[in-house]
Amino acid sequence: MNSSLQVVAIIGSPTDPDQLFRSALGGDSLQEELAKASGRDVRLQVVSWSPSEKFPQGVVVGTAAGTQAMDRVLSRIGAVRLQGVLQKYPAGRLLNSLGPLDQSRVFWRAVQKREDAVSVLRSADVLVAVDLAAVRTAWKTRQNNPSVAAYYGLASTLKVFATRFAQTTSS
Repeated sequence: MNSSLQVVAIIGSPTDPDQLFRSALGGDSLQEELAKASGRDVRLQVVSWSPSEKFPQGVVVGTAAGTQAMDRVLSRIGAVRLQGVLQKYPAGRLLNSLGPLDQSRVFWRAVQKREDAVSVLRSADVLVAVDLAAVRTAWKTRQNNPSVAAYYGLASTLKVFATRFAQTTSS
């Protein structure tokens, strides 16, 4: 049985997706690395905050037009400046992570507004939260669909693929 795996890489930070993949994998393709590790056909899709040159078909959720009203209001009243000040202190970082400006919360709200992103996440067999800001989206998606596997980080995902998803051949 050589079934293909639908893998969705989720990138919640505004970092360039191509740069994230290059720094983690060198020049190799994530799709090729996952296929090599598992011995199976892998179909990779990307849901990200920023556009990617290598994945032009990916779903980009971080556009100014898609910004929710709540995010615009928080920006207007100076909450973004306050977040920057708080970010300098450990207690402030904790407060930021619990508030509405936390990047993982902002990304999750943006994903929920995009039906194409939600559809891609629902169709996945495996979710890969590439960065910390993507963890909430992977976690919430997995809560709604417990049959999907979710992992954090590219290196750990490659290790799991080598063991869990490897094709077994029966003699």
